[in-house]
Amino acid sequence: MLKKFFVSAAVAATAVAGLALGAGTASAATFVPAGVYPSSAACADAGNAGFPQGRWVGWYCEGVTGGQYLLWVQPTY
Repeated sequence: MLKKFFVSAAVAATAVAGLALGAGTASAATFVPAGVYPSSAACADAGNAGFPQGRWVGWYCEGVTGGQYLLWVQPTY
């Protein structure tokens, strides 16, 4: 339960920081979580895989606890 709280707090803080930094461009708040991967390379591979399919227009990987990486994507709307 405590872990869920900290993960939620981290996601909220990331979204708020993204709003402040993304003014005038595509807001970082439009990024949504798309999966957790065991390495940065696996996360990057998954992020790059969505471009040819037109599934998203941007992505980034965020390091999380346990050496895992969370993929954030900016979907096409």
